[in-house]
Amino acid sequence: MAEWNDDWESEPVAVAPSPSVPATNTRQYRGRTFRGRGSRGGSYNDTNWRERGNNSGGDFRRNNDRDNRRNYQQEDSGNKKVIYVPSMKIGRIIGKGGSKIRDLQFESDTRIKIGDTSGNEADITLTGSDQAIARAEQLINDLVEDFRPAPKETTGGNENSGRSAEFFKTNDEGVQVIDWEKLNAFHNDAQQNRWANLPAVVKDFYQEDPTVAAMTPAEVTRWRLASNDIQVKRTFDDKPGLKPIPNPVLTFEQAFQHYPEILSEIYKQGFKQPSPIQSQAWPILLRGEDMIGIAQTGTGKTLAFLLPALIHIEGQVTPREEREGPTVLIMAPTRELALQIDKEVSKYQYKNIKSVCLYGGGDRREQIKVVSKGVDIVIATPGRLNDLVLGRHLNIINFSYIVLDEADRMLDMGFEPQIRKSLFDVRPDRQTIMTSATWPPGVRRLAESYMKDPIQVNVGSLDLAAVHTVTQKILFVEEAEKEAALWDFLQNMDPNDKVIIFCGKKATATHITTELCLKGVACQSIHGDRDQIDREAALEDMVDGTVNILVATDVASRGIDIKDLTHVINLDFPRHIEEYVHRVGRTGRAGKTGISLTFVSRNDWNNARDLIKILDEANQEIPEELEQMATRFEAMKLRREKEGGGRGGRGGRGGRGGRGRDRW
Repeated sequence: MAEWNDDWESEPVAVAPSPSVPATNTRQYRGRTFRGRGSRGGSYNDTNWRERGNNSGGDFRRNNDRDNRRNYQQEDSGNKKVIYVPSMKIGRIIGKGGSKIRDLQFESDTRIKIGDTSGNEADITLTGSDQAIARAEQLINDLVEDFRPAPKETTGGNENSGRSAEFFKTNDEGVQVIDWEKLNAFHNDAQQNRWANLPAVVKDFYQEDPTVAAMTPAEVTRWRLASNDIQVKRTFDDKPGLKPIPNPVLTFEQAFQHYPEILSEIYKQGFKQPSPIQSQAWPILLRGEDMIGIAQTGTGKTLAFLLPALIHIEGQVTPREEREGPTVLIMAPTRELALQIDKEVSKYQYKNIKSVCLYGGGDRREQIKVVSKGVDIVIATPGRLNDLVLGRHLNIINFSYIVLDEADRMLDMGFEPQIRKSLFDVRPDRQTIMTSATWPPGVRRLAESYMKDPIQVNVGSLDLAAVHTVTQKILFVEEAEKEAALWDFLQNMDPNDKVIIFCGKKATATHITTELCLKGVACQSIHGDRDQIDREAALEDMVDGTVNILVATDVASRGIDIKDLTHVINLDFPRHIEEYVHRVGRTGRAGKTGISLTFVSRNDWNNARDLIKILDEANQEIPEELEQMATRFEAMKLRREKEGGGRGGRGGRGGRGGRGRDRW
C-alpha cells in the first residue's frame, strides 16, 4: 500500500559503525526494503524505526513511536472519504513522478492517499474539509471520466451505455478495438461546434495615416532599399482578393496616433524613430494579417509584435474579465529569451494588462497560481507550456494572437512536438506571427501549418549575416592552448570592458568559471546545469556591472540584451553557423560597436567555408589560413567521396574535427 504525499519521516542520526556491526543499511518503508553500504544499519517500519551503531563505544537504540504519532497527527485531522476508481487509471491521477497528485492536493487543499491497486478498483482516501473533499473528488472524477473506455458488453448498442460505445468496433478477429475513423470525425465535429460558439476575433485596428497612404510605389521601394534592403511579399501564393501589402510607417505617430496611451509609453522609453522591421510590421499586424518576420537579433522584433498585441487584447468584443483564458501567447525557445520578453512587456503599461512568464526551472505552483488568477499575456517556453496545458491549468481556447519567437531555434532544439501538442485546440481564426533569424525548411513547414496567407518581411538578405557593427577577429590555436590565450586576453582587458565567453559544453563553462575564480577574477556563468534562480542572478550581475565577465553556453546566444557589452569570445566554435551569428549579435547592438574574437582549431575546419561567407558579407578581414583550411577540407571531402566514404568522413576520426590523415 503506497502513500503519495510529501511527508517522509526524518532521517536517523548518523553514527559511526561499531567494529562488531557490519556497515550495512537495511531500511523498510511500507513493506519495502532498501539495503546499502554506509555508516549506519537499521530498519524502518510503519510504527517505529531502530538504528544500531556505535557512539563512544556503545550500542545506540531509539524508539520513534512519539515522532510517528506527531507525523501522522496532521494526516488524521479533518474529515475522510474513500472513493474508488479503476486501477488502470491510477497513473493518470498520480502523474509523472507524482506531479499530478501533488497538484491535486495543492488545488483542493486535501490529503490524498492511494490504496491497494492490485485489484480492478483502487481505493483513494481523501482527508480535509467537506468542501475540499468535494473539490478533490470532482477533479479526480474529471480525470478518470475523460479516459474511461466503453465496457465490452455495451458494444451491442445498449442505449444506456453512453456515447463512448459508438467509438468501439469488433475487428475481423473478434477483438474489440477503437474505431478511430468515427472518433476522429466526432472530435472534429465537436471542435467545430466549440469554435462556432466562440465570439468572433477582432483583428483589424489599423487606420492608415494620409501621409502613408499617399506614398507612391517608387517612394516605398526607395525607403525599403535604404532601410536594410527590406523585402516584403506574400510567403505563399498571392491569392486573388487579398489586400495589398500596406506601406510602411515612418514615425510612431503614424502607427499609433489613435492610441495615445501607447504613444505615451513609447515616449517614456526615449525612442526617436521606429526600426525598419517595426515600420513595416506595425501596419501589417494592426490590420490583422499573419506575418513572418525574418531579421537578425537586436533589430527590434519584440516591440514589433508586442504593441499590436496590447491593442488586440483590449479591442476584443468580450471583456477581459469574462474570457475563458488568456488572449496572447508568446512562445520562446529558452528561459533567458522568455524572461527578456517578459521584462520588455513590463515596460509598457496599457489598460492594466497582466502577463505571466512560464518556464522550466521556475516555481511551477506559483506559475499555476498566477495563471489561475487571470492573465492576458502568456510568455512561455514550449516544455512548460505543454505541461500546464496537458495538466489543464491553462485554457488555450481564447488565444487569438500567437507569436512563435525565434522559431528556427525552437526547431533546432527539438520543440516542434511540444508546439504542435500545445496548439492543437487553438481556434483557427487566430492571428499568428513568427519571427526567425533564418528561413530553413522546418520554419516554412511550421508556417504552412499554422498561418493563413502570411506576409513575409525580410530585413536584409535571407543569406546568413552577422551585424556589421561588430569587428570579427579570428585566432588560430590548438585545443590545449585555448585557456592560455583566453587568460592572456582577459589580463589585457580595459576596466570598462564587458565580455561573454561562449563554450561548447556545460562542463567546459563550469571549468572555465572555476579556473577564473581560482585566479581571483570575478565572473558569472549561465548554462543548463545551473538552477534558474542562479541563471537570473548571473545575468543581473552582468547587467548592473557587478561582474564584467560572463561564461555561457548557447542558452545565452539569444535573448540576452546587455547594452554595454563590448566583446564576445567564442572559446569553442558552435555546432551550427547560425549560432555563431547569434553569438556575435550579443554585442554591437542598437548602433553601438563591438568586437568578437573566435578561437579556431583544427577541429573546426568543416565550418571554415561558412565562416568565410559570414566574414565576407560583413566586409571583415579573411585570414589566409582560414582560406587554406576551407580548401583542404573541401579537397579531403571530395577525395573521400570518390573513395566511397570512410571513417571520419567529416574530417577524420575526430567526427567534427580533422584528426585523421589530413591536417591543415
